[in-house]
Amino acid sequence: MLKRLNDLPIFDSSRWPARETLARVVGILAVTGFVLRRILQLPSWPGYIREVDWAKPFFNKLSFLPGFLLARPFDLDWRYAYFGYTREQVRILWSLEFMVWILETGILLGYVAGFLTRAPAKVPARGFMESVYPLLLALLPFAITMTSYTYPQWMPEHVHTHLRGLYALNMALVAGAALNVLGLFTLRKAFTITSEARVFVSGGIYSLIRHPLYTAHFLIYFCYTLLHLQPLTVALYVVFVAGQTLRARIEERKLAASFPEYEAYRRSTGMFLPKVRG
Repeated sequence: MLKRLNDLPIFDSSRWPARETLARVVGILAVTGFVLRRILQLPSWPGYIREVDWAKPFFNKLSFLPGFLLARPFDLDWRYAYFGYTREQVRILWSLEFMVWILETGILLGYVAGFLTRAPAKVPARGFMESVYPLLLALLPFAITMTSYTYPQWMPEHVHTHLRGLYALNMALVAGAALNVLGLFTLRKAFTITSEARVFVSGGIYSLIRHPLYTAHFLIYFCYTLLHLQPLTVALYVVFVAGQTLRARIEERKLAASFPEYEAYRRSTGMFLPKVRG
């Protein structure tokens, strides 16, 4: 049944009219929507500390917006002072979270740059597994972040390891987001979400890892799984990792068939981590 689904003409992107323009317009509009929503989420995450209270009047003017767009304000100073944390500790947390916000927003802007500057597809996506499956998989992690924030339930605020845990998770998020930005910058003209062959990239971070973006996603969404820890998010994360691994193998078969030099590159690099050389 999967083979019959995969072979349906509707999933052959080479038959889609103006597919490059359509993908560019839809992709940029979708990413722009995500960026705007992230800006409207600032009052909740990273939230307010005394130094940024000047932003409250601006967001208060937008209070007519529905809750799924404009997040409810969260005062870190008030919340953590109640549990005895110092002002300096709260500022470290806020700074880390704001750094994550900047880098993750930078990832979204990197997608816009990728859509605008990428080269035409040498071999377009064909079949459900190359054209639709990657899009569905790319949306899956958002289900993790849309679940309830459960970190305080298994690491309560009155336990001093609570803030240390948040420091560690946010530093890991910074590392993952930075790797993602670096990977996008290196990929540029070869950027694609569906399984297409555009330009063969083997320099920069790609000289060590064949799929640095997926490595970054594994780290980023592992952190979010811990912040939203529950059976559903663990299951979603496991499915995501398995799905991305399959997606990477599909892409590699496509690239190997399109670029003769890819097989030698594949043997000399690791898929998600640098290859250990004996």
